[in-house]
Amino acid sequence: MTTTETKTESTAATSPADATWNEEFEKLKARYPKVRTPIVMALHILMHDPKIASDDAKAQAKLHGVRITAASLSAAQRLLSRQDDGDGAEAPKARKAPAAAKTGRVRRPRAAGKDMDAEALIKQVVVKIQHAGNAEADRLREAMRKAIATLELAIAT
Repeated sequence: MTTTETKTESTAATSPADATWNEEFEKLKARYPKVRTPIVMALHILMHDPKIASDDAKAQAKLHGVRITAASLSAAQRLLSRQDDGDGAEAPKARKAPAAAKTGRVRRPRAAGKDMDAEALIKQVVVKIQHAGNAEADRLREAMRKAIATLELAIAT
């Protein structure tokens, strides 16, 4: 009985469908060398059936000896969405062009040539605050003068 199970497993592993599956998986692993094996397996499963349920994908990966999680599936979906149509030789060129054309938040470069002097900056801020305070005091003094003039006029009449 044990020998029959072993023969069944070995014939299943050498079937043409498994050989193709394994070749495609190895190509994906070579294409994404820094990506963990569960994510590559999830990507391979999603490439064959993008709308597969997570439980079915996990079971299919388990058949091939890899344990995948929902996080692996999510990462594989991101990889799948970033994949380009075409072969691997054209893919790097296609990826570089959109990256250069991206628009988004651009950092403003620092002013070159200006040395940052903290003491000078602090003095500038203090002077601005003093000028603002002096201007407000001048407005209050003027308002007081007008009020006094109005009261003197009211007393004189």
